[in-house]
Amino acid sequence: MLEITVRSTHVDVMGHVNNAKYVEYLEWGRCDEVEKAGVDLWQMVREGLGFAVVNLNIHYRREAVVGEVLVIETIFRELRNHKLGIVDQVIRKKNNGEIVCEAEVSFLIFDLQRRKSIPMPENIQALIKK
Repeated sequence: MLEITVRSTHVDVMGHVNNAKYVEYLEWGRCDEVEKAGVDLWQMVREGLGFAVVNLNIHYRREAVVGEVLVIETIFRELRNHKLGIVDQVIRKKNNGEIVCEAEVSFLIFDLQRRKSIPMPENIQALIKK
């Protein structure tokens, strides 16, 4: 889980976190969780591999405003040969952990030179399955 404090640069003219900012929050949370699982994202890039999002579905439930502390929770739900499915939640730290938004994300391992998806390497699968 990753904690984020909403900053003034995260909100739009309506005074709440802009919908596009949540996409960034979700990515920060996913990267943090993948790294905690032992996957070195920069080492992957040096080896010519990367993660590519192929589907993103977000359900915005409540607004968040400047100063609130949000928790990004990432759950690995599906791991196949070519695809990893994740459920992300942005949760308000106070107010009994209200869900601010939920997302379902699917992504692939991408060969950065060939620009094509490849089977997920076994070492990455093993780390994520932990």
